[in-house]
Amino acid sequence: MKKLISTLLLSISLVLPATSVQVARAEKRPLNACGCSGEGDYCVCEKKAKCGCPGECEPKGCEVERQKQLQKEIEAETKRAKEEEKARSKPKDQAKSEADTSDSAASDKGEKKPPVRAMTAKEKKQFLKLLEAYLAEHPEAANMMLSEVRSGLLL
Repeated sequence: MKKLISTLLLSISLVLPATSVQVARAEKRPLNACGCSGEGDYCVCEKKAKCGCPGECEPKGCEVERQKQLQKEIEAETKRAKEEEKARSKPKDQAKSEADTSDSAASDKGEKKPPVRAMTAKEKKQFLKLLEAYLAEHPEAANMMLSEVRSGLLL
């Protein structure tokens, strides 16, 4: 009988710690909206836990993910601001270049001239045809310098 009681006590002593662990697991803390529970630096999350609880217990990597998203938003906003600034300054530059080309008196005074670009082959052919047509109408201009012809045209 003593053997039976000692065996029974031994089995009870082995079962009690196992049941106390199960009781502790059953007393889980409530989960937050992210699927995690914990206090302070201690945080336990379920496998299906998601980010979205800043300042609370969250899965690892959520803060890094938020920082990357913030950086992308900053870059996108900076790019949009540069494009807007470029669009605002573009009409001013176009108006300035049109004023420089149409205002010959200003260019004679030594102000900056717009940059000269190379003519295409098609443009060169058109220019030669225009020169030939001008010289056909004004034969006296054949012996004049180009600057003299230009000043005569602008008057």
